[in-house]
Amino acid sequence: MQRWGKTTAGNTRWRCLHCKESHIRSRPDVTVKSRHDAFIQWITGMYSLTDYASSYNIDIRTIQRWFTPFWKYVPRSCPLTRSPHVLIIDGIYLESRTSCALIGITPKSVISWIFANHESYQSWRQFCSVTPRPDVVVCDGQRGMRSALIEFWPGVWIQRCMFHIIQAVLSKLTKRPKTSAGKDLKEMMYVLSAVWTRRQKRRWIRRYMHWKKKYKVFLAERTYGERIGTHRSWWYTHRMLRSLRTLLDNAIPELFTYVGHYEIPRTTNHVEGGINSPLSELIHRHRGFSLKQKKVMVATFLSRKQKEKPTRNVY
Repeated sequence: MQRWGKTTAGNTRWRCLHCKESHIRSRPDVTVKSRHDAFIQWITGMYSLTDYASSYNIDIRTIQRWFTPFWKYVPRSCPLTRSPHVLIIDGIYLESRTSCALIGITPKSVISWIFANHESYQSWRQFCSVTPRPDVVVCDGQRGMRSALIEFWPGVWIQRCMFHIIQAVLSKLTKRPKTSAGKDLKEMMYVLSAVWTRRQKRRWIRRYMHWKKKYKVFLAERTYGERIGTHRSWWYTHRMLRSLRTLLDNAIPELFTYVGHYEIPRTTNHVEGGINSPLSELIHRHRGFSLKQKKVMVATFLSRKQKEKPTRNVY
């Protein structure tokens, strides 16, 4: 056998010296692996299917036929041999409020994920059942999520995402609060992100308790009148500020878990920026996918992230 040029696809052609016939040596296993690698690069990359077909010098219908067998397999998370110390959890919706992925990661790697219809108590319980119990959970404090964590993992430490708290308060206060209570609360939220030590924590909590005491009568003011569709003749005048007070009262016990434990992240940025952001970009880029195809894409992306070797400067 001797080399006899190449085909239009770039494969080496071999020619027999006796029968004078030429052919191509085929390796089905290598072919399947190369096509699977191309499939993964396509659904987790930035190029379109047309670009990939052009790079292989084939028709788009041919590459669609190549990729058809790979849509049947949805990668699953690899089980851990030991429980993680810190687990950061969050969800991302694949379609508007009808399907989501619940994701759990550590500061170094992806741990587990499941698919559910929406973020609820039952779906987060299912997530906890397939995830090793951690020592600390960093989350955004969604009601169903928190209830599932407390019931399924009793005694686990919870760190509420500080960014979500600050964002929720400032979005309701607006840029220019009109009341003195709103202005004072806005100043407190601006300095909340600067709390790192126990002394700063105690100072901020004292300042917040002083704010509650100072504006207690103000927040209890009522407005009287007639409201259509209800028998109630009055309502609280400053309902927005009262809701923010309730939000902070519920969040403060789990807002400063990181103080004194600097290995605990105080935000969910690891999953929001490192996982959810590129996933949202992929979902938008492949917005013509069906729900099943989106699940394959998300699971493939997370599986690749789970197998990646973490960098040394991540703590």
